[in-house]
Amino acid sequence: MTTTEPQRRAPVDRDDRAGRAAWADLARIEVARYARRPGFVIGVLLTYAALLPYLDGGEPTDELSMIAPAALIGLAGITVSSQRVWASDRCADVAGPTPVGQGHRTLAHLIACLVPFTAGLGFVAVTFARSFAVPPRPDGYSALMSQRWVAATWFGLGALSCLGGPVLGVVIARRVRWAAAPIVASVATVAVVIVFQGLFEPLRRARVVMPWTYWGGPFGIEGDPQRSIVLTGSPGWWVAYLLALCGIGACVALRGDPAARTPRSMVVLTGLVAAAVVCCLLAMWTGTPETLVNPRSGDGPVWGG
Repeated sequence: MTTTEPQRRAPVDRDDRAGRAAWADLARIEVARYARRPGFVIGVLLTYAALLPYLDGGEPTDELSMIAPAALIGLAGITVSSQRVWASDRCADVAGPTPVGQGHRTLAHLIACLVPFTAGLGFVAVTFARSFAVPPRPDGYSALMSQRWVAATWFGLGALSCLGGPVLGVVIARRVRWAAAPIVASVATVAVVIVFQGLFEPLRRARVVMPWTYWGGPFGIEGDPQRSIVLTGSPGWWVAYLLALCGIGACVALRGDPAARTPRSMVVLTGLVAAAVVCCLLAMWTGTPETLVNPRSGDGPVWGG
């Protein structure tokens, strides 16, 4: 009996190895395909075009330019990722039974989300590195805060937004078959973010529940509508909250495959939800306790530098 047992397991082992090899190849293919998507390429070009004013050595670093990667790479990534998943599923349906199941295909698409994240991270890195040579405007909001505070804020706004959007696109594609769903999700995200961006004072502390929100800007004070302020909360804990949200999205997408709906995956998902709640509360109630007002008044609009 001991001599025949390995013989029975051998074909399964070979299938597992073939499945893992096919999955690795698929992940490489999806990474390359995402990098070539016109929507992504155009978004990256337009995002980095926002750095052109910085070619002037005296132009101050614009802390509000993080909206460029968030909108052009992250928000657009919802649609790009959804379309890629649906296209991959159509190919799989045509090919018939393959060693790579839906769960592995989903994981390959999630790995491809690192492509837009890398693009956003590069934008943040260039902007942050330049801030050492040419600091942000002294009448801006980041001039009041430490470099660590600025780094956390920019990383969340300009880099993690480029990861969260594409991950949400994978979730939508795995849970919904409506072609307009990514567009509807994008519009809804923009609408809710506008409400929770910090303009409305009663919502300023609660705004950190959003995956993208301002941490300061020329919100103005009485008699000076262009005065910059820093909003309450901790951007460090907010970054941790965003990472937990990305993890939740990945788990929800993977559990779109019935074979992945295991007790272990539910434990992981529950742990990530609990971590997200804790990090969100810490982002809300720690860090900057009260709104800070820059003592320097701007000579004109701070938006766009």
